[in-house]
Amino acid sequence: MKQTFWAAAAVVASSALVVLVAGHGAVVNPPPRNAVDKDLPPWNGKVPDPAPSVESKTGWCPVPDKSGAVSGQNGQSCFWFSNGCAIGCPSCDGSSRGPIPNSKDPFWKRKFNVCNNTRTVATICDPALRTVNTQAECGADDDWYYYSPWRAPGSAPVFDSCGMAGGHRPPDGGFGGIYVNTTHAQLGDKGSEVLPAAPSGTVWRRGDVVEVSWTIEANHGGGYQYRLAPSAAPLTEETFQKIPLPFVGQQRLRWGGPKGTTIAFNGTYVSTGTVPEGSTWVVNPIPRNDFAQTGKGFAPHCNTTGRLSCQGMEDGSTAVPDLEIVDNVLIPEGLEPGEYVLGWRWDCEESNQIWQSCSDVTVV
Repeated sequence: MKQTFWAAAAVVASSALVVLVAGHGAVVNPPPRNAVDKDLPPWNGKVPDPAPSVESKTGWCPVPDKSGAVSGQNGQSCFWFSNGCAIGCPSCDGSSRGPIPNSKDPFWKRKFNVCNNTRTVATICDPALRTVNTQAECGADDDWYYYSPWRAPGSAPVFDSCGMAGGHRPPDGGFGGIYVNTTHAQLGDKGSEVLPAAPSGTVWRRGDVVEVSWTIEANHGGGYQYRLAPSAAPLTEETFQKIPLPFVGQQRLRWGGPKGTTIAFNGTYVSTGTVPEGSTWVVNPIPRNDFAQTGKGFAPHCNTTGRLSCQGMEDGSTAVPDLEIVDNVLIPEGLEPGEYVLGWRWDCEESNQIWQSCSDVTVV
């Protein structure tokens, strides 16, 4: 069956068009601060079907609500990120999406690091830990994504640990680098500075294993990590890196909310060459498999056709809005009780972009 899938996918991809959108995603559970616009139209109304492209400048990030219905309850949470970030660089440049191997523009059709630091060494080389272009030899000229954030998880810089609205400073940019300005937030705002605490009623006990989930609006591979920070502390990478959360048990894909359809499988984890040192990250389990642009990916964990699809999702218009990626994480027994912020960081591989969400939780 897998051989049939790969053969068919390669044929379909041979005629694919260049896809230029940026990855977009956000935490669903616990509800993130980044959903600050959820009370405003259009996000407090009916979700368009199909959902708009992330390039449409409408700011939609559809997610399943507790009943399983597709909802706008996440506001524009999937538009909080850092653009133009690469390993070995001191800062993000806000504009460099990263290589596009099948682009007709020579500026994008090349392997490059946004800060031209070619001495940087990737720590993720094993094809089993990579998500796109896995057939390329690590570091070779055709290893297009060698300098992307996922190739040394947690080491690339960010603009803000709760994300930046639109991924960069004004004006609006390409590759999904937009934000619909509202009374709550505007393009270029830093999440840790403008997003107010948003008590979710989530209470976790020390030593417990708890469920967390996120959704993809536009997929760019890579992987992610959850971590905690005291809510009264500065919400910086330095603070979050002190409490990375271990993953426990199997990963799951869930369609239609908590009472919907779920499949479980063994996730792919990495704890070597990560930041903080020895911390565990997990591979994004949704493969792109758009061979013409990103080369070989990996076999999906589900049926590839019908409503319960779990591959591709290169843009909001082709995403599966009621699909969540679900994990269990361990809350450390030694934590002081109190108010915390759950941080989520998604280091992309197919783009020089990092998505982040911040959710309020209580630890007892």
